[in-house]
Amino acid sequence: MISKVKKIIAAVCSLWILAGIMVLTSCSDDDHHDTVKKTPVVLVHGAWQGDYAWEEVKNGLVGRGYEVTVVALAGHGADNTAVSGLTFSSYVSQVKLAVTAFDEPVILVGHSLGGALITQAAAEIPGKIKKLVYVAGFIPASGKSVLDYSMLDPASLLGPVLEFNAEGSLAGLVNPEINFPNVFCQDGTPQQKQFLLEHYKPEAVAPLATPLSYQASDYQSAGSKYYIYTKVDNAISLGFQQKMAADAGITATYTIDAGHSPFISKPVELTAMLSEIFNKQ
Repeated sequence: MISKVKKIIAAVCSLWILAGIMVLTSCSDDDHHDTVKKTPVVLVHGAWQGDYAWEEVKNGLVGRGYEVTVVALAGHGADNTAVSGLTFSSYVSQVKLAVTAFDEPVILVGHSLGGALITQAAAEIPGKIKKLVYVAGFIPASGKSVLDYSMLDPASLLGPVLEFNAEGSLAGLVNPEINFPNVFCQDGTPQQKQFLLEHYKPEAVAPLATPLSYQASDYQSAGSKYYIYTKVDNAISLGFQQKMAADAGITATYTIDAGHSPFISKPVELTAMLSEIFNKQ
């Protein structure tokens, strides 16, 4: 009887040991999965918008395990910096500050005007950039400005509805309640369009008119580059987006069926597309 009891105890102990090994192995696998380090992401908004525009995409990326910083450019959103203090170089400095806050290279994403900012920033600190991703972003050549490039896009609906203040320091849209949603988010829902309108404010002209200045070799060395075309864009036409990407030598391109603000009208789709690009080796 004693021998039988010993055998039963030994069998139970063996099962406990086996179960413990299985639990430890399972935890080890999960821990490894959870601790896989993802590259940090920095998002840069465009003109006539603010950091709020990226909110849904940011939340989606954070939910996928990314550490995300959204650059809030001075003079946009809730910030009321005087127009005299808004310059292209100060915007670039904000982008660089967000990038260098991480102790490793980042994925830098820029929309519209933000495309020009990430281009200049990446050329100045190429070693800090793992990937550059343009979402309907401007990519001016050195010596050219966003304003210069906007004049090369006759299919854009933005130019004809622009108006400037008396000093020429601020640019807004004629009848913004109609033209702002039509140019920036015509594919959005009424609620999405209203969201944009509630945050609308004129844009400082000086940053738009300032030529970029960088070495092409520095830009080319700044990580791998991707471009997301916005297929039904009224602000920067699809054809002009394609020309800028080709001129910059970007061959890894994607297309989203959206207007100029896919982070507003198609946040889920854009988040999935960005995640796919981020995971590319």
